[in-house]
Amino acid sequence: MTERSLSTAHQSVPAETHRRAMRMHPAGVTIITLDGADGPVGFTASSPSSLSSRPALVSFNVGISSSSLAAVLDARTAVIHLLGEADRSLALRFAGPSHRRFADHSLWTRAETGEPLLHGGRARLRVALDRLVPAGDHVLVVARLLDAWFDEEDPGDPLVVLDGGFRAVPTAHE
Repeated sequence: MTERSLSTAHQSVPAETHRRAMRMHPAGVTIITLDGADGPVGFTASSPSSLSSRPALVSFNVGISSSSLAAVLDARTAVIHLLGEADRSLALRFAGPSHRRFADHSLWTRAETGEPLLHGGRARLRVALDRLVPAGDHVLVVARLLDAWFDEEDPGDPLVVLDGGFRAVPTAHE
């Protein structure tokens, strides 16, 4: 199947309507880290999603005005950190000014393969960036899952964003 647009004849709603609707839907909070030309790059994102099991593919979006876009366009691999309630301050740090994100060296290290790896998170997914697709004011990144690490001790409750704020989603414990 080839890529094609199915909606060219339809006009979309205003940006504010789109934002208002999407704020009503909870989305998992993640941090994506990768190497840039000038060192580690990372950003908070709520767009990562499972795309396929065979092959194992995930996707995420990067805004075309993002300070991280150039690094994403040049990167070959990245790590997606799936965050829990205990990682709220980390999510806020990586949503803030880019010069602060990796300033505290006690918050991160490097994976054996070289990518910046944050301490914390419920799981970490190492991915190979496979396809970059322009999509409106964002770039859709399709990535192949290469490896995964899980917090086996106490992953805590997942962290989501809903109506512009972070919230924990209680998990069912048997």
